[in-house]
Amino acid sequence: MTLRVAFSDTILVDPLTRDALDGIGIYTREMRSRLATTPGISLVPVVMGSRAAQAAPNGTFAFAGRPSVAAARAILSGLPYRGASELAGKADVYFATDYRVPRLRRLPVCATVFDAIPLSHPEWANPRMRHAKNWVLRHSVRWADRVLAISRAMVPEIVEQYAIPEARITVTPLGVDDRWFATATPAHIAELRARHGLSGRYFLSVGTLQPRKNISRVVEAYARLPAQLRASHQLVVVGKVGWSADRTVALLRDRASSGVRWLERVGDADLRMLYQAATAFVFPSLYEGFGLPVIEAFASRTPVITSSLTSMPEIAGDAACLVDPYDVDAIASALVRVVEDPGWADALRTKGDARARMYTWDACAALTVAVLREMA
Repeated sequence: MTLRVAFSDTILVDPLTRDALDGIGIYTREMRSRLATTPGISLVPVVMGSRAAQAAPNGTFAFAGRPSVAAARAILSGLPYRGASELAGKADVYFATDYRVPRLRRLPVCATVFDAIPLSHPEWANPRMRHAKNWVLRHSVRWADRVLAISRAMVPEIVEQYAIPEARITVTPLGVDDRWFATATPAHIAELRARHGLSGRYFLSVGTLQPRKNISRVVEAYARLPAQLRASHQLVVVGKVGWSADRTVALLRDRASSGVRWLERVGDADLRMLYQAATAFVFPSLYEGFGLPVIEAFASRTPVITSSLTSMPEIAGDAACLVDPYDVDAIASALVRVVEDPGWADALRTKGDARARMYTWDACAALTVAVLREMA
């Protein structure tokens, strides 16, 4: 029997997000791709918001009005979203991949909850209308009949911050696409270096410029490296400007003449080559629900230096160098070691490659489909 899945397509069609997908966008894209080709699954695309509705292809179901307004109305009134009855006639289960969780009736809802950052660490969230957003977020997530967590580390926070019983939570780890394992040719790498102004070897850090990504400490750690090492290695930071990024942007620009290269946006193909050609990937984030860039670096056979906090030890295992992300000297020491101890760096490459192969989007999708079928 075919299972009709109402699938949250908003992030993939909204003009403001579709061309620069973040981690949630990548997850949504990969789940959509795999569910669409899974036997016995029929997708019913759903969007929220006027921008997405206008950009969506024919046949897409659209909830009317702004998502935040619809959620607030449902919280205050206890009523389902407008259009809930119509959607219930088209689908057997609703799958929310992007925190836009609708209140429905006669249609069970499965929602992926990536983390609890806005609630557990409000200082790392955009302060604009923070209290109202958190109020909507906390209530709307509770409408989910089942919740998917992307790591075991997130389960206690989801239970605590959203008041979701652990029995309703299933862990479905994220994956890495096969493209990340493909090796670029030396000619392509050389062209990439020339195009982005990379004069020699380099350390790579990737992430939206926002406080929890800890980019400022990476830059400070690089500044503490011996002069000879900085002369032979640039620091390349890839990341678009997020909220509260003024200090980080100023620091990156100030250090541009001291070996720091900031690339605000690069395409997917270039990003994969940047990972492959890096001496090491540096990702000492203060908080990650999963840390997808770590797995991508593993697949690129690049040594990884990452954080010892939240989900990082779970995801990285012994395949990365774990450091206290608040300790600039520890980050700097790891950078020095990866250059001066090639045997250790090679061991990290080998372990990282094996670790990356444990995390696949196919496995994530299979676990997800099993939950969706249980709910229907």
